[in-house]
Amino acid sequence: MSLRVQLLVFGLLTLVLPWTAIRYVEEMEAALRGGLEQSLLASATTVAAALEEQGAPLCGSVPCASSGSDAAADVVARGTTIYAAPLAEEPSVDGVRDDWSVADEAAVVLPGGQRVWAGVRGRFAYLFVAVRDRDLVYRRQPGQLPYGDRLVLATEPTPGAVRWLLLVTSAPGAFRAQETLPTRFEPTESYDERVVGAWQETADGYAVEVRIPLALVGAHLGVGVIDVDRAGSDYSVTLAATWDDATRAPGAFIYQRPELGALLAPFGRAGGRFRVLDADGWVLADAGRVAEPAAEPERESLLADLFRLALRHTETPYPTEQPAGRIAAAPLRRALGGDGATAWYGRAQGQDAIVAAAVPIAGPRGPIGAVLLERASDPILTLTNDALVRLMSLTVLASVLVALGLLGYAAWLSLRVRRLANAAETALGPRGEIRVGMPGEGARDELGDLARSFAHLLARLREHTEYLRTLSGKLSHELRTPLAVVTTSLDNLEHERQTAAADEYLGRLRQGAERLDAILVAMSEAAQLEQAIGETRAEPFDLAAVVAACCAAYRDVYPEREIAYRGAAADARVVGSGELVAQLLDKLVDNAVGFSAAGSRIDVALDDVGRELVLGVTNRGPPLPATMRGRIFDSLVSIREQRDGKPHLGLGLHIVALIAKFHGGRAEAEDLPDGTGVVFRVWFARAR
Repeated sequence: MSLRVQLLVFGLLTLVLPWTAIRYVEEMEAALRGGLEQSLLASATTVAAALEEQGAPLCGSVPCASSGSDAAADVVARGTTIYAAPLAEEPSVDGVRDDWSVADEAAVVLPGGQRVWAGVRGRFAYLFVAVRDRDLVYRRQPGQLPYGDRLVLATEPTPGAVRWLLLVTSAPGAFRAQETLPTRFEPTESYDERVVGAWQETADGYAVEVRIPLALVGAHLGVGVIDVDRAGSDYSVTLAATWDDATRAPGAFIYQRPELGALLAPFGRAGGRFRVLDADGWVLADAGRVAEPAAEPERESLLADLFRLALRHTETPYPTEQPAGRIAAAPLRRALGGDGATAWYGRAQGQDAIVAAAVPIAGPRGPIGAVLLERASDPILTLTNDALVRLMSLTVLASVLVALGLLGYAAWLSLRVRRLANAAETALGPRGEIRVGMPGEGARDELGDLARSFAHLLARLREHTEYLRTLSGKLSHELRTPLAVVTTSLDNLEHERQTAAADEYLGRLRQGAERLDAILVAMSEAAQLEQAIGETRAEPFDLAAVVAACCAAYRDVYPEREIAYRGAAADARVVGSGELVAQLLDKLVDNAVGFSAAGSRIDVALDDVGRELVLGVTNRGPPLPATMRGRIFDSLVSIREQRDGKPHLGLGLHIVALIAKFHGGRAEAEDLPDGTGVVFRVWFARAR
C-alpha cells in the first residue's frame, strides 16, 4: 500500500467524528419520537376515559346493547356493511351525484359492477346507486308483467324487524318507495311517503338517488338491484344484493354519531385529529384535523441537505381506509384488541409525517372500540434546530477538509519520496559517472536528512571511484622512475665482467623489468584511452565500412586464422567515433584469437535489428567460466593465460564496454548453443 493511500485511510478515520454525531442525533431523535408517542397515547387515553365515564354509546355495526367479539361475529353473518359518510351539504334528490361530497372510491360494489354510495346529513340517510344495464325495462301498468328493473332496500328500524322497500318506476323522474315482501319483490302499491327518490338514465344504464330517514333505516341496511332483461318473448330476472343470501338479513349501517362528535369537539380544538372507532374499526366520530404540511423550507447548503437525507426516516405511506370509513392499518387495529399502539406514516408531499396513537375503550366484556389520535410532526424532529444542523454540517465539512488536507500532504510527500528514489536510481550514469546531487537536500525534515545522507554517500563513492579510475595512471607514473633506475643499473651491470651464474640472474632480472614495463605501458594506454573516450566528439559514420576495413587488415595480422565477415545491414550509420569502434573490434578479435586454435575460423557479422545494429564476433574454443559470466566486462578481470610472454591485465573487454556505452549501446557475451565456442555482441544505436 502506497504512502498516499495509507495517509488517505488515516484521514478517513476523521469521519468517525460526524458518524458519532449522527449516531447521537439518531438516539436523540428516537428519544424525541418516543416522547411524542407517549404524549399522544396519554392524550388518547384521556379521551377514552372521558368517553367511558360519560357512557358514550358506541353504536356501530350492531345495536348498542351488544358489543365486543359477539357483535363482530353478528356483522359477518348478516351481510355487507354500508358506511355512510358525512355530507358537507344536503344534496338535491335528482338522480345526479354532482352535489355529493363523497369520494368515488367510497362506493360499495355489488356483483355485476353496480355501485352504491351512502351519506348522512341531519336526520336523513342518502343513497346513490349507479346501475349498469344495457337493456332498460320500465314497469308496465300496475298488475301487469314485467315489473321492470327495480331496487330493493332492507331496513331494520327495530332489532329483528326487517322492512323491505321497493324502488320502481315506469319512467325516469321522481318516484315513491313501496313496501314489498322478501319473496319475489313485487310492487304492492303500498307507499311509504317518508322515502323519496329520483330515477335518471345514464350512458351505460341508470342511476337512482334516494333519501330515507335515519329512524327508518335503523342499525342495518341492505341494497339489492333487480335486473330484468328481455329474452325473446319472455324475461330473465337477476338479483345483486348486499345481504346474506341464506338469511336475507341486511348488513350493518354505520355512520358518524352526532353525540360522539359533540363529546370529541373540545378535544379536537386542542390540536390533532381525534376519531372514535367501533369494535370492528368503523369511524363513529371525527373531530379536529391534522395540520397541513409545512411550506417548502428555504434551500440550505448541499452539505445540510445531505445531512438531513442521511438522517431521514423511511416512513410508511399513510394507509387508506379499506373499505371507506374503516381503519385497516394493522398497528392501529391492535388497540381494538386491548393494547395501545402507535405508528408513523409519511405524507405524499414528503415534507412531514403523521404520528398516530390508538388506545382501547373498555366495555363490560372487553374493548368496545378505540380512540385514534393523529398529529403532524417533522420526520426528523431534531433537525428543526438550525443550530444543530449547522453544527453537524461544520463537523462534516471539517472532517472532509482534514481528509483532503492529508490527501494533499500525502501526494506532496509521495512526490518527494518518488523524486528521491528516481535520483537514487539514476545516480550512476551510463558511462559509470556518479551524480552527487539529491533533490530535497535543503529540507529540514527526515526526508531532507535522508537526501543529505544519500548525497554524502554518493560523494564519497565518487571520490573512491575517481581514485580507482586514476590509480592505474598514477601507478604507471610513479613506477616508471624506479623502473628506469633498475633498467639503467642492469645496463651498467651487463658491461661489467660477471660469472656465469651472475649472467643467469641478470637475465632473469632483465625479463622481470621488461614485463613490469609492459604492464605499466598497458595501464598507461588504458587510462589514456578512457580519457580519450570521454573527450571524443561524436560524429556520424558508416559502421559497416569501418568493420569491413578492419576485417581486411586482420587477415594480414592473423594469417593463422580465417577471418570471415558478413554485413547484412542495409543502413549502418551511427553517431560516434570510427577510431574507437576500430579499437573495440581490435580487442574483440584479439580476444577471439587468444581463445581459438590455429587454423580455426573467426566470424565477424554486422546485423540489422530494427532501431539498432549488432556487431558480433564468434570464435570456436572453450566456453565462458560460470563464475566470470557477470564480471567479464569489468576492469582488471582476465581469464586468459599469458601468451608470448605478454601479461594480460583484463582491460581489453572493459574498454569494449566503455566504447559501447559511448555509442549508446551495450556489450554482451554468451556461449554458442552447441557449446563449441563463444560469441561477443555489441549493440549500436542507429543514427536518426
